[in-house]
Amino acid sequence: MKTRLIISVLSFVLFFVASACAEITIKAEVNNTSITTNDYLVYKLVITSTEKNIPGPQIPKFEGFDVLSQAQSSTLSLAAGNIKTMLTFTYILAPKEKGKFKIEPAVIKLKDKVFSSAAFEIEVKPPFLLPQQEQKTEEPRVSL
Repeated sequence: MKTRLIISVLSFVLFFVASACAEITIKAEVNNTSITTNDYLVYKLVITSTEKNIPGPQIPKFEGFDVLSQAQSSTLSLAAGNIKTMLTFTYILAPKEKGKFKIEPAVIKLKDKVFSSAAFEIEVKPPFLLPQQEQKTEEPRVSL
C-alpha cells in the first residue's frame, strides 16, 4: 500500500514538472524584406510546442498590406512518449503603396508566459519598369 502511494505521488510530481517545463518556440519569417508594389510578400509563422493544445497566437496587423490568402496547418506527432505539436500560419500579402512598413511580432500566451516572434521592417519600392523601346516610325507602304 505504501509503495503504491509513493508511485502515485512520484507520478503526479513528474507529470507536474513535465507540464511546467513545456517547451514552446515561435518563429516568423518573410520571403523578402525589400519588394516592389507589384510583388507579393509571404509571411510564415511556425509555433512548435510539447503541449498537445496550443492556444491561437495574436497575429500582427499587416498594416500597409492587403491579405490575399491565408492558410493554417497543424501537425501532432508522438515519438518515444513525447508529444510535439506544430502549427503553421501562412499569409500572402500585397503592398498597398510604397514606403517602409513594420510587421510587429506575433505573440502567444501559454501558462502565464508570453512568447513572441521577430518583427520585420519591409521596404516597398515603386515597380521596376523596363525602359520603353524606342518606337520606330515607319513610312506607310503604298502599293501600286
